[in-house]
Amino acid sequence: MGIVDGFRCDMAWAVPNSFWRELHDRCRRRDDEFLLLDETIPYVPEFQAGLFGVHFDSTTYFTLRQIGRGQDASTLLSAVEDRAETGFPDHAGFMLYSENHDEDRYVAECGRDAAEAALGAVFTLPGAPMIYAGQEFGQRGRRDDLAWEHAHESLRELVRRLARVRDGHPALSGGSTAARVEHEVPDGASDRVTAYELTTDEASAVTVLNFDSDPATVHLPGVETTDLLTGRSVGADDGSGSTLTVDSVAILSATGSVVHHDDG
Repeated sequence: MGIVDGFRCDMAWAVPNSFWRELHDRCRRRDDEFLLLDETIPYVPEFQAGLFGVHFDSTTYFTLRQIGRGQDASTLLSAVEDRAETGFPDHAGFMLYSENHDEDRYVAECGRDAAEAALGAVFTLPGAPMIYAGQEFGQRGRRDDLAWEHAHESLRELVRRLARVRDGHPALSGGSTAARVEHEVPDGASDRVTAYELTTDEASAVTVLNFDSDPATVHLPGVETTDLLTGRSVGADDGSGSTLTVDSVAILSATGSVVHHDDG
């Protein structure tokens, strides 16, 4: 029985590739499922084959930060598409995150609503979600002692629900591809809303994220109106059956008629 399941390798770019290849080969000889995770900013595809199985997705992290500061939310999928454009194969593994110990907390810098939307992205985009200590209950200090006495239970419950839905839905739990979904925002900040569909051969789900502090009304044909996070309908009472009210994040079942578009 092994003592550890894997290593996180900081500043992997500063060490010769030959070292990582030897480490990879030695570890895999002892345990063919041993995990090597590299933190390389920006990530480089040369660290994929025979070196590391999972990579810090720093590109999506920085994009989430920029969106939290006001950048158009539609740029989120461009960050994910950057993986293939940079040269990574489709099977490359990425770790998604929106907070770490080197920078201010997302919730402190960008606000609670944007932080919830960012968590929705971390749990639903292709990759493995990472939660930094205390992020799940709204910790505001970067490296302070965890303030359990000031925990926000509603935020912790959102993280629980995101984890449950991700674990239980085949389109979210691995091997999916993401594509933008056409939508309109008749009421709300349209540049703070984005929507995408996650698909596998067997299943699909649509995520709608709203980084604004006010709810958004989103017209999105081709989805059920029941939010898989809460089990409650988020349908707006306008008679169309495809208009939703989204606070920060909603995950919906697709009906098979979702319309994709290619521009970011």
